[in-house]
Amino acid sequence: MRYYIIFGVTAVLLLIILFYNPYLGVYENSISIDYNFNDENYVWEYRASNNNLVLSEQSENHWKFIPNKNGSIDLEFIYKNDQDVKYRIVYNFKIKNKKIYWINGEGYGLLDFPNPT
Repeated sequence: MRYYIIFGVTAVLLLIILFYNPYLGVYENSISIDYNFNDENYVWEYRASNNNLVLSEQSENHWKFIPNKNGSIDLEFIYKNDQDVKYRIVYNFKIKNKKIYWINGEGYGLLDFPNPT
């Protein structure tokens, strides 16, 4: 009976170790963020907390970032016009050895927001 308990505990711990992933996503060499909101009175702006990720491509609703150095960064995207902020999305990333780990994401003013790709 004692061996069944030890085997059961070991099996549960093994499953936790195999399937536990604290990251929402892991990306190699770059991330892209795309939005499809079209309101002629509003535009997307982004702010970065530091230069651990740098912008390599940008169009109206598309941003591509590449790692610059190891560390953490917050990317904030704001959909606004001159007087009003309609949406705000904050992504938290960790960069280590050209890999980008998506830690957290929060959207304000909307129910769902795009995942980085």
